[in-house]
Amino acid sequence: MNRRKFIQNSIGLIGFSVLPNALIKTPTSEKESLKLIRQLKEYGEDELNLQLKRKFYKRWLKKEQQLTYLYISRPDSILLPPKSSSFTFFGTDTLGAKEKAKELSDEGFDTLIYRTSGTSATLLTHHLLNYPPEAIMFIVLHEMSHVHREELKLKIPYPAEESFGEFLGNYASFEFANRYRPEFLPAIVKQREIQEKIYILLQETETQLQGLELELKSKRYLEVQKVMYELLKNANAFQKDRYNYGINHAYILRNRFYYKWYPDFKKIYLSGKSLPNMVDLYSNLPESEAETASKLKLLVKK
Repeated sequence: MNRRKFIQNSIGLIGFSVLPNALIKTPTSEKESLKLIRQLKEYGEDELNLQLKRKFYKRWLKKEQQLTYLYISRPDSILLPPKSSSFTFFGTDTLGAKEKAKELSDEGFDTLIYRTSGTSATLLTHHLLNYPPEAIMFIVLHEMSHVHREELKLKIPYPAEESFGEFLGNYASFEFANRYRPEFLPAIVKQREIQEKIYILLQETETQLQGLELELKSKRYLEVQKVMYELLKNANAFQKDRYNYGINHAYILRNRFYYKWYPDFKKIYLSGKSLPNMVDLYSNLPESEAETASKLKLLVKK
């Protein structure tokens, strides 16, 4: 099960409110965040040519609650066990997730219990609105990659969807702020620098650990955990929420699609492509992962 299923499973449980914003008591800082999200939606539709649903970040989650997901990996390599889905959704049953994680850990598997207060169903939460502006911009622009695919019913590889979301979050946020909210530029640059250091750390770790002897695996992960700890010291609340977990094979499995083709999208963009050009490229990627990888590799070389 990938994140597309993640959304379908989550929205049925969490529900949403269609109360107009005026009927919801919202602190001044949250009102500013709502205004920023509206500006981002206009920017995405009008300037990036993204197809977004009418209710994009207009509905409220009925109840602030953490949703729980359990990820699992084989202990000998960063791969799902046979007949396993990408994750198991536990809703608000954190205890059930912990019990299942212990059962799987006792069998020798790597596990990760991941908790989040929302999904790319693009529902408003107080947790989201209280992130710093640069984090809100990243999240909202990232989710646009998923919504655009859904609205156009694109058949593109899932890793491309996540990697392009990271690209939009890092680079479209910079262009948006450069034009309309320059006061946020320093924080956006800092956030992007930390994100990209984390991508490199995890990608290098994945390469190093594939096929590594089990007795060396734990030692390497402890070293990576220390590096991550230092990176997150200077990170914002969103980045800490996203990455501050024990690192193991299951952790890499959860995060690997963020960085799989991110370097390719970045290099193509920095070669002189506009953001609308990049959206067009994304919208026309092949369905096959192998064909997508070949197409991106070819464009990087140009």
